[in-house]
Amino acid sequence: MFFRFVYEDLVSRVETIQNRTVQIENILADRCKNNKKIADELKSRSLTFIDPYGNHMTNKYFDHELISNVIQKYKKNYVPKYLQSWIKFGTMKENQILPMNDCELKSTVANFENDYQFISYGQVTVWFQGDHNSSQEKLESPVLLMDSMEKIKMQILEQEHFTNIELKLCMINKNKYPEEKNWNEGTILKSEDTIMSRQLYQDNGIIMAKLFKEKV
Repeated sequence: MFFRFVYEDLVSRVETIQNRTVQIENILADRCKNNKKIADELKSRSLTFIDPYGNHMTNKYFDHELISNVIQKYKKNYVPKYLQSWIKFGTMKENQILPMNDCELKSTVANFENDYQFISYGQVTVWFQGDHNSSQEKLESPVLLMDSMEKIKMQILEQEHFTNIELKLCMINKNKYPEEKNWNEGTILKSEDTIMSRQLYQDNGIIMAKLFKEKV
């Protein structure tokens, strides 16, 4: 019981600090609008955002600004409306997309290095099964808008012990369990197809995959 109270007290303190940070940011933002000298005296650093099409944009942000607010403003101003509900922001390391966690989103610009890069990405739902296995597995794959189906194939095959894969685009609610009829009615996805060209950023678009072992 003691540990429960300690944990709850810690959570409460963290929330208080976060709320106070928001208040300070709003106060400084108002003062900067009315007095340019204050803005010149505040510490800032450069951050780079990579938009859904791969374009880089670098701007300066005040150290006290919340990262979640910075991202929200960038998304509103530079991400097309048809992508805003789909796009998330993370970082790229060794060709892997790393989503941002709550702690990072609630931190301030000062917690990131100068010229730190954020990349916009989305998620596609992939349902797949083997050639002799009736059960299906679900994969929420982080992808870039211009990623090809060939790249998605490689991501799946790296996790599974199969040598070949066939992908189909199926229009079904992402929260529903796909059936064989969805596979039969699906559209074959070619290796050169991309997330954008097949509009897989839409809510009702999923990928169904069947894995095969090539016979020698």
